[in-house]
Amino acid sequence: MSTPTASGTIRALLLAQARGTPMLRVPEARAVEGRGLEGDRHSQRALGHKRQVLLLDDASRTALDVPVGALKENVLVEGLPLDTLPPGQRLALGDEVRVELTEPCVPCWKLDALRPGLLKESWGRRGQLAKVLRGGTVREGDAVRLLDVNPDAPRIIRPKLP
Repeated sequence: MSTPTASGTIRALLLAQARGTPMLRVPEARAVEGRGLEGDRHSQRALGHKRQVLLLDDASRTALDVPVGALKENVLVEGLPLDTLPPGQRLALGDEVRVELTEPCVPCWKLDALRPGLLKESWGRRGQLAKVLRGGTVREGDAVRLLDVNPDAPRIIRPKLP
């Protein structure tokens, strides 16, 4: 993959409601520090849980030929190859929200229910989990900018293909 550009754009914001239901697309969302997106079922987990927000780049979604929300992403980003970024990379989502990537999202068996073979196809293209460092409102169309990299972030070894 090429070197990441300095910015991208939020193409879609989605909330996971009850387990097993489709993602709900919203024009804006409120990010809560240490929790995730208000109204998303993952934000109810313990404060500081690693799965607060799932960011996915639209190029990966398009390559996998799945509809928006099918990979359970919360933030779909256009123009920024998220899977090339290291754990600890901090991002600005719009003017207010700051997140830090924690690790790649490992595909789960549920993807093969969408399409046989999708689990294997999505390996390395499922997006990045992130924690919310600073809350605020984020909207579709907002810019996503690279900030600094947390030098103290754990370095995750990317898992190999099954």
